[in-house]
Amino acid sequence: MQAMLDQVIESHRDHVNSGMARLMSLLNVGLETAAEGAYVYDHENTRYLDCGGYCVFLLGHSHPRLLAAATAQLNKIALSSRLLVNQQIASAAQALASIAPKGLEYVWFANSGAEAVEAAIKLCKVNGRSRFIAMQGGFHGKTVGALSLTHNPKYREPFLPLMPDVEFVPFGDIDALRSALTDIGPEAVVVMEPIQSEAGVIVPPAGYLKAVECVCREQGALLVMDEISSGLGRTGEWWYCQSEDVTPDVLLCGKALSGGLVPVSALICTPTLYQAFNTEPLLHTSTFAGSPLVASVVSATIELLKELDAPNSARDIGQLIFSGIESILSRHPFSFIKEIRGQGLLIAIEFTDEMYSGEFLFGMIQRKVLVSHSLNAHTIVRLTPPLCLSTDDISHLLETIEASLMDIDKRYGQ
Repeated sequence: MQAMLDQVIESHRDHVNSGMARLMSLLNVGLETAAEGAYVYDHENTRYLDCGGYCVFLLGHSHPRLLAAATAQLNKIALSSRLLVNQQIASAAQALASIAPKGLEYVWFANSGAEAVEAAIKLCKVNGRSRFIAMQGGFHGKTVGALSLTHNPKYREPFLPLMPDVEFVPFGDIDALRSALTDIGPEAVVVMEPIQSEAGVIVPPAGYLKAVECVCREQGALLVMDEISSGLGRTGEWWYCQSEDVTPDVLLCGKALSGGLVPVSALICTPTLYQAFNTEPLLHTSTFAGSPLVASVVSATIELLKELDAPNSARDIGQLIFSGIESILSRHPFSFIKEIRGQGLLIAIEFTDEMYSGEFLFGMIQRKVLVSHSLNAHTIVRLTPPLCLSTDDISHLLETIEASLMDIDKRYGQ
């Protein structure tokens, strides 16, 4: 078994990415061979509780309803000819529009979050908007257009110059946004996450999202909400922008949109804004986007999320986890923990130094629980668990968190 693992890591080193192969060796993990519900299994059938997955696995892994939908469609037609009528994409778009904020009726499916961001950029540009305002700490992907709106210099600088006419303002500072919009006027597009996930689950102050919508309307600017991580019920709302009754011009979603089964994302927008794509349907296309296979899974995913009442379920389970972590920290006021925060099943533990967050991540993995790091904030570890956690799973997660934190305290405590 070890020889097989070593061989696979060597193949990664020689043909995929040598840096990632080095990290795999350091983490001392097995081959990922199967996944079901809240668990991932390796080549030795070791079971890992998956509370990571970067917001993708809201419905867990390999949900039987989604597998059945995918298998049935795969046995008919997987990819579209693009000449005959695609029934599946129409059904999926209608299903997604049914849970979108009122007024967002048109859907353009993509294959990744970054691709949905690129579509939003082009849609805004074809509607006469040429200048973009994004948020400090924001993350929207790593393709050139999406990267232009992503704030982290580490990912931007090797590829400069990027898309011009992009300005960054502090997230949560409505005065800074108002000032920037006043200078630009109606050529502006504001692109933002309502909760900054990769920045470490940064939740804006109360009233900020509504104020953003109001100042955009006052200045005639378009508003694009990137809910690729936060949407589809994960934060306790179908869309976190709805926590303040905000309806953007464009809403982006992905991650959990196919229940963790196939890659998919989507842009949802108003009929007025989408008119340019309606008038010239070949203006922006993608060969694999909205395939019958993907669309059938999207429809099944949305149906299942509705049945499970995903927003309320996420809120309830998230509160149990959050309260459990608070209880741990009340018993053990670790000096290396700065803060815990979050909404629903999007929770962050912030450490005082990235050394501690790295130790915590490693400790959790060694105890067979998977969590997520944060690309824009290395001191922060995120918990993005699924809706299918049992009471025993939650207890196991909290026990593992406490044990991993205690290990750090023994190693580095004063």
